[in-house]
Amino acid sequence: MSGARGSLALAAALSLGAGCANDPTAGAPRAGTLSVRLTTPHADDGAMAFEVSGPPIDSAVVANASLRVFTRREGGSTIVGAVVGALGNGAVVRLYVPDVAAAAGYTARVLEVADRRDLLRASLAGYALTVTP
Repeated sequence: MSGARGSLALAAALSLGAGCANDPTAGAPRAGTLSVRLTTPHADDGAMAFEVSGPPIDSAVVANASLRVFTRREGGSTIVGAVVGALGNGAVVRLYVPDVAAAAGYTARVLEVADRRDLLRASLAGYALTVTP
């Protein structure tokens, strides 16, 4: 009798697994927000020009209310912008995207940085932007 129960349980588990594998929503794109995080070697950054590209990007907003962001779109998958304010290490911009699972496909780069006295940095050594879920 226990062998029959085991076979029945195995058949039920396989049937349930097969049903889930055919779920039309499995792997469906999930819209959401990604963070663009800055790494900076300085404590007095006041403005940064940046570019983010990759899969489609719906829009970009600041990561916190103390910053301002200005962007322009270059196609459906590239945003060029400037973020202004007291910049530091951490999230500076949030991207609204149609599929957060595609986060690894985005690249972000620092184009220029100015200090809080509006002087351009002579070097971008030590600066980095990463896109994270």
